[in-house]
Amino acid sequence: MRNPFTCDNCVFNPSQYQDLGTRVGYCLKHGTILKNASHTTCRFLRRKDLPKFVAEESEAEHAEEFSGTTGVVFYFNKIPQAKQRYSEKHAWLTNTFDTRLNEVAIYHKTKKKWIFLQALLGSRNPVTNVMQSSLVRRYIANCGPDRDNFRLVLSLTQELAEPVEIRVADFRIELSADEFASIRESYQRDVLLLRLYAIQEYGHMIENDDIMWISDELNGSFLSSWNEFTVAVRSLVPLVQRKITEHAQSAGVFFEGTANTEEVSLD
Repeated sequence: MRNPFTCDNCVFNPSQYQDLGTRVGYCLKHGTILKNASHTTCRFLRRKDLPKFVAEESEAEHAEEFSGTTGVVFYFNKIPQAKQRYSEKHAWLTNTFDTRLNEVAIYHKTKKKWIFLQALLGSRNPVTNVMQSSLVRRYIANCGPDRDNFRLVLSLTQELAEPVEIRVADFRIELSADEFASIRESYQRDVLLLRLYAIQEYGHMIENDDIMWISDELNGSFLSSWNEFTVAVRSLVPLVQRKITEHAQSAGVFFEGTANTEEVSLD
């Protein structure tokens, strides 16, 4: 992996992950377009490639190194990047409109973020999958374990059972057929892991060791073939969902206050 402390690996920039995603990013922390996400950073960076409770020490060191900066800066010289607000009008006029980037900008503006997140969940697009995991991580970190956040994590857990199919068009750089073939499975694996990290962070937040360390159940399948890895990840789904449901019930927040009209048979 490239430098893990640049904006393309930050939770606050949901629509990019390394070379996957939109051609430019968008920082939710600073409200600015990121044209050089592989070379910029800020002191608030939150790594995508590790759960927060694992990355906390390295993130604290990074924050200290960039403590004298404000906003987004270039990593190697700490020169500020000029702030540029997103304009849907400009994107259409310049033929640069990107659906995923526009979704992030809309999310930044909307007040009903929970509803927006629920609408994103269920998409089969891998870039949207990266957005989902990043936005859920950011949302539950801000809101804590109260209320109905467990529903977002349950939905994200269900996504673990879904296939990940990545196309050349999902990358923000030009790739040859050989280059794409060499990195395709690695990125598919990463998309699944990003979902898992969000679930683990929820486990850490609610102080549930079983969910927090659920990756231990994979038993080294990280090093297995793509098919074996996906089978191992899918096997976690019923286990994680049961753990989340049990916690929500014991905490008295499992659909608390939900109208009885929602309790209908799906048979």
